[in-house]
Amino acid sequence: MTPEEAYSIRLISEVKLSELGLFHVETWIENEKYKSAIYLNKQRITFGGNESQPAFYNGYLYYVKSSKKEATLFRQKPYGEPEKLVTLAKIYKFAFHKQGILIVGEEKVPPSTVFSANKLKYRFDGRGLFRTRQSLFLFSDSLRKIVSGDFDVTDVATNGERVVISATKEQDDYGLSDIYEVDINSGELKKITKGEGVVISVDMDEKGRIAYLGHRKGKAPWAVREVIFPEEDKSYLCGKTCGNTVLSDLFDNVKERIVFKEDRVMTLGQTGGEVHLYSITDGKVEKLTEGNIVVRGFDFLKDKIVYFYSTPEKPVIMKYGDEVYDPNPQVKGLSPVKIEGEIEGWGIITDPRNPTILFIHGGPHMAYGYAYFIEFQFFASHGYNIIYANPSGSQGYGEDFAKACVGDWGGKDMKELLDFVERARKKFNLTGKLGVTGGSYGGFMTNWIVTHTDIFSAAISERSISNLVSMCGTSDIGFWFNAIEAGIEDPWSKEGIDKLMKMSPIYYVKNAKTPTMLIHGEEDYRCPIEQAEQFFIALKMNGVPAELVRYKGDGHEHARRGIPKNMMDRLKRKLEWFDKYLKS
Repeated sequence: MTPEEAYSIRLISEVKLSELGLFHVETWIENEKYKSAIYLNKQRITFGGNESQPAFYNGYLYYVKSSKKEATLFRQKPYGEPEKLVTLAKIYKFAFHKQGILIVGEEKVPPSTVFSANKLKYRFDGRGLFRTRQSLFLFSDSLRKIVSGDFDVTDVATNGERVVISATKEQDDYGLSDIYEVDINSGELKKITKGEGVVISVDMDEKGRIAYLGHRKGKAPWAVREVIFPEEDKSYLCGKTCGNTVLSDLFDNVKERIVFKEDRVMTLGQTGGEVHLYSITDGKVEKLTEGNIVVRGFDFLKDKIVYFYSTPEKPVIMKYGDEVYDPNPQVKGLSPVKIEGEIEGWGIITDPRNPTILFIHGGPHMAYGYAYFIEFQFFASHGYNIIYANPSGSQGYGEDFAKACVGDWGGKDMKELLDFVERARKKFNLTGKLGVTGGSYGGFMTNWIVTHTDIFSAAISERSISNLVSMCGTSDIGFWFNAIEAGIEDPWSKEGIDKLMKMSPIYYVKNAKTPTMLIHGEEDYRCPIEQAEQFFIALKMNGVPAELVRYKGDGHEHARRGIPKNMMDRLKRKLEWFDKYLKS
């Protein structure tokens, strides 16, 4: 399998039911660019190459066509010509109101070489410097801004009359959000949520009732999420946490959502490495799907349900009633084997004599599970065994487990991973060399491991963390996230700096001996590239074989939704590095 073949799959990124039938959006890579198109009842109906967000309303098809520089909302009569309605820098969502179309988007701003910051959060990974923010607009005969400021409107919901939004208005620096009712004539806001927390997605039924996916536990990245009815003081848990934190490197760009209509809420729920579809009706939570799958998107209309899911063997399958649609019938990945023990883990074993790579997920409050991984299958096709697990800190096992790594990064979690490696070696009688790789927190753990043990013959650390102190001043979220994860109040106090340094791999770099490649996007604002630069220079000065690979134009998502030619180059370089040190 070549990197080009690995990324030749087609993915589903959206599904939408309407009176016309089933809309879905497919995404693929063509000529080193992302492409997407809208399908109706599995027949392609748009051909520009960048269409998404289909909706059918009052006899018109509405959709968004995007490019790097702008996004345009179109409407089209059946068999008619597309009509441009609104062009903005970005359009995240639109919804229909009796006065027009509500749009969450960003305005275009003229380019400038000067930027002035006066807030802690002045840039964000994937968005760059905040020259503009996400606002709520209303389009009728013209475009009118309804809600805006030095914060983000993150979602909108309406029944055609009442309007609510989620926004980071009061705690924007820390990414906390609330729900507000909006007077669309005056722009006046009335706060609905109480306390502090996070709103992932909000929706409203035909009667004007509100439900959202999120939590009210303040600055708590490990918090279990629920479906919450804020005006009824009710909340419901689906599985071990609502939503989906199971990682994949699929480039579908799927967004988490909640759907509330016909007195029914539908959402996802996760238990360990599985993610399923759940329904909440009359206060009862019902699990609708089964098996070793990760549901990634869904919709429903009356008694009809559509959803799409991933498995370790299949990138995506769409299920609509009795119909099953696989856009990649030629793809059949190798199946993982469950590795029983203290933590949940899996192995894709090609041959016990082959070298084995331990993959470590990011977050840390994310998880591995039953989703397709392009990279796993790529390395398996080149004669590697793949092992991966969910140590303390992973989501999907309850809040206590998700919080168990706080203040102890590199402690219990590393021990669990090393014990997991030993269990895998014994279970499968693995005799080849060992490699380790991971991204973000997985990159931190890779750096930590090579400064604390020599059992691995090679390492590849991606979008990594090496110095938790410097990251506090350079990351878009580091100033609060690092402090909370380290269990300290003030990252700039002497005690805070001391704790952060002693939790940093750079502090122990003199111990490192493992040949290490560092891969980083130059526009990563989550774990800035200076983190890789520090570790690379320290390794080189101490005589450790090291290589720094920098990707121009890529941010923190470089391995999932990066520039396609960079993603393919990345697989090639990773394979060459591991071949050099694990197969010689």
